[in-house]
Amino acid sequence: MTPFNPPNGSDRSVAPAPAPMFEVGRQLNALWQRKWWILLITGLAITAAYYWTSRQPRVYRADCTIEYDTNPQRPLGNAVEDTSVPYITYWASRDYIETQNRIISSRMIAERVVRKLSLHQNPEFMYVPKNQRKSWKPANVTDVALDLQGRVRVSQERDTQITHIEVSDRDPGRAALLANAVADAYIAKTLEDRLGSSASAIEWLGEQLDSLKGQLERSELSLHQFVEDKATFTMPLEEQQTLVASDIQLMNGKLGEVRLARIELSAHVEGLRTANRENPLEIVHPDITANDAILDLRKRYTDLDAERRALAVKYGDEHPQIRALDVQLTSTRDKLRFEIDGMLTAAEAKLNEIRNVENGVRSALEVANKAGLELSLQEITYRRLERERDNAARLYGTILERTAEADLTRAIELSLVRVVDRALPPGFSFYPSYQRNMTIGALLGMLVGISLALLLSQLDRVLRTVEEAEALGVTILGILPRIEEGAKARGPGYSKRRRKNAPELIMNRDLVVHTHPKSSVAECCRTIRTNLTFMGAQRSLRTIVITSASPREGKTTVVISLAISLAQSGKRVLIVDTDLRKPRMHKAMDRGNHKGITTALVDVHSVKEAVQSTDIPGLDLLACGPIPPNPSELLHTTQFNALVQELGRQYDCVLFDSPPLGAVTDAAIIAPQVNGVLLVLHGNKTTREAARSALRQLRDVNAHLIGGVLNDVDLAARHYGYGSYYYYQAEGYYQTEPEPDRRSERPAAES
Repeated sequence: MTPFNPPNGSDRSVAPAPAPMFEVGRQLNALWQRKWWILLITGLAITAAYYWTSRQPRVYRADCTIEYDTNPQRPLGNAVEDTSVPYITYWASRDYIETQNRIISSRMIAERVVRKLSLHQNPEFMYVPKNQRKSWKPANVTDVALDLQGRVRVSQERDTQITHIEVSDRDPGRAALLANAVADAYIAKTLEDRLGSSASAIEWLGEQLDSLKGQLERSELSLHQFVEDKATFTMPLEEQQTLVASDIQLMNGKLGEVRLARIELSAHVEGLRTANRENPLEIVHPDITANDAILDLRKRYTDLDAERRALAVKYGDEHPQIRALDVQLTSTRDKLRFEIDGMLTAAEAKLNEIRNVENGVRSALEVANKAGLELSLQEITYRRLERERDNAARLYGTILERTAEADLTRAIELSLVRVVDRALPPGFSFYPSYQRNMTIGALLGMLVGISLALLLSQLDRVLRTVEEAEALGVTILGILPRIEEGAKARGPGYSKRRRKNAPELIMNRDLVVHTHPKSSVAECCRTIRTNLTFMGAQRSLRTIVITSASPREGKTTVVISLAISLAQSGKRVLIVDTDLRKPRMHKAMDRGNHKGITTALVDVHSVKEAVQSTDIPGLDLLACGPIPPNPSELLHTTQFNALVQELGRQYDCVLFDSPPLGAVTDAAIIAPQVNGVLLVLHGNKTTREAARSALRQLRDVNAHLIGGVLNDVDLAARHYGYGSYYYYQAEGYYQTEPEPDRRSERPAAES
């Protein structure tokens, strides 16, 4: 036999199954299925919460309200500052109040209350049972304070300075007593802290006052001693500084004048020294030319010189008159030189005098400057001693004033907190709360029930509804209700009140569509037939292989039922039993198995000889025939493919009953050679994994999946959610007449 390989260009394919996903509808359906379990668990949880709450001791909570006053009244006025009252700004008030709230709930306040009320010796406060109080011993104060601290709750009202001190206790009266005691203990502590801080401040101020007093006395003595040591301070320092500054200014001015005169005189002397004494007539110095005696001498000399020149022209140089005039000229020149030398000597003497005056003025100025420097040094020392005295005096005065103010404020009991409403015994307990506990119990019970239902739903991997099957990528063409042999086949219009419509017993589940044509099974088969007819309008569906994911899913029953329904519609239908390993079709149809498809493939019989007619008009059977040793190889041949094509031409519809895909590969071999594949899924039995595996095999061989049939569905189980399929059992759909028993049929085992 030559193996048959389907063409590569085949359009037969299986749509890939979508990946499994958490479907909201399926989860809601699972919750609805187990709603009574959820309600039961919720009810048990509520009952347990009520029982537990009823056995709990009652706890009462008392509330004492206090108010913080961050800006208290000042009886002594704002000028007197209270050292024990902290300076609190608006922005720091929140931190201050929060800090004080922490102090109220601190262990220190709790210990004060414990000691004041002797709670460590009170067995009732410690909740000691009455039968144990005789042997009970007083507890440690710290341990009792920690217990009380756990019962105290401090809370502040928003945007106010109001704080609530709440204390819990099983005795309402004791709860109010404890709340008021905590408030009183906190107020007493604030007063003690204030008085303590005032006393500490006064003590410190006293020590500082004594120290500053001695410092002030020492600074005053040092200043006095310095004034005595410096006699110059008999006159005020400012006046002395003024006098010294005046002397220095005067000396500076005088020195400038003398220096200017000296410079001028030096220039005068130098001019006289450079005068031409040999020829007096050529002297142009202004002082010389301005001297009357010198002017007279120069005039006389000029006259004599003119006279000599005149005579010299007349008499010559050797004339006695000329010689007499020369003597007079010489005498006049000598006198003129003498006068000039006298002026120079006088100018030089005056210059020396000016220099001596300048040196004297300079020495006096140096003495004045030295006195000024010494006075400045003395002033620095004096100012330092005076500053030390003033600082000591000022500090002493400030400390003395603060000491007096502290003495006054200590006598005033001023508190930054006051009680607004004292606690009263509460009229009802706040714990345990029935409403809260039962609500929590209901929520927890519902959560546990829902979680359990979802967990069971996740653990349940069986396909139950059409929606679950179609979520895998299979289009469900219809369902087949559960068929029980020996049970009554009720039609859609069956009514218990209509005894004449009493249904017949089902003797053979495989032929129920033929024996009970008006049953719900037959109606479901007609629905599947209609869907196949519509799908056949798009493409030819003459040859269809019907398989399942796993064994014993009712595949053979579905093949027979669908074939009968198709035959009843007037079509020529052929059933081919291709289950070459465990054939059952011949038993279901009450026919022999000595000939069939195996004999036709090996040419022992022709197709016409191998085909057998059945009791159903229009329906023929091609049984398996003798079981071959190599079923898969026999189906994977060109002879088998030719046989399929021949049968498709002879009949309107050929249905191949093949083994399950999960067991063997026979169905996967046949699928590419036919027009389509119909997958049978058993409700409440086929798992999602098995269905996905079957779809994967069909997809691998490029088969054309027509759809699926959900078999063995319990229509009475409404919680499975079959929706519109439930109408098959609705009363009054149509009347069902009793049908005669045509022939006895032995039951056949489910494939």
